Amino acid sequence: MRSSREPALRAMFDTEAQELTSVSNSHLILHSEVNQVPVIDADQVDYLFHRVFAMIQLRLNRK
Repeated sequence: MRSSREPALRAMFDTEAQELTSVSNSHLILHSEVNQVPVIDADQVDYLFHRVFAMIQLRLNRK
């Protein structure tokens, strides 16, 4: 992901993207599979939504 020209910051963004992917794959957020852990707490859902939204917004604003 080209979120930054600074290598250390880009590495941090790459790690964040990998963590968000891992969370979305292992928890019942985006799609349903048998082995996923449900996220029931609305505050936790909001937190995860804002993390993902911020990542998408950053990526879309890159030219």
